[in-house]
Amino acid sequence: MTAQIPDTIDIDGSPHALAAVDGDPLFDPVGHDVFPGPFHTGCHRGYVCGYSIADDRLTLRELVLGQHATVAGRPISPGATVFGASVTEDAGDGSYTAAPLSVHVPFSGRLLAGRGIIEHLHVDMGFAPGWRYARVVEVVLDAGHVVARVDRSAEVAAVRDAVLDGVIPDPDGDPRGAGWVRRTFTLTYDRTFPPTHR
Repeated sequence: MTAQIPDTIDIDGSPHALAAVDGDPLFDPVGHDVFPGPFHTGCHRGYVCGYSIADDRLTLRELVLGQHATVAGRPISPGATVFGASVTEDAGDGSYTAAPLSVHVPFSGRLLAGRGIIEHLHVDMGFAPGWRYARVVEVVLDAGHVVARVDRSAEVAAVRDAVLDGVIPDPDGDPRGAGWVRRTFTLTYDRTFPPTHR
């Protein structure tokens, strides 16, 4: 296992990495007869989503699948279609990309989206929590429609400082401890905002 490729979310044209999710599940390919397969160590779940927020609406714009995925019961291959878009193959890693898509995602809840990963805080395991990004925005949605956007960068910086200064422990715990790997593969809010620092 290693660091994972995060889903991305373009907010008004600026790319962000998805750092936390609290609410409904986001896009689930299995619910659309798309079954991901093994990809590589950087994509444990077998797919990567590219989301967009434009006109206060959450949309799936891109879906990357591994070479062992199936679509409507058939192995993925060049020319297959996903949501009406033909997939293209990346010869470098054998993945397939379906884009451009315009699939409304009726998510209700809140998301943390990070920009500007702080390189010296990189951990080569799982997904990076919000406090490892320089800028973080929270987006609150109802049925896929934005109801609020909040810049949480200052709060995230306070958590980061508290972790680095030893005031609070790393929310993921000790890398040698039980459950650490499993925890780094989650996108829970308490990895960014631990209960001891709220």
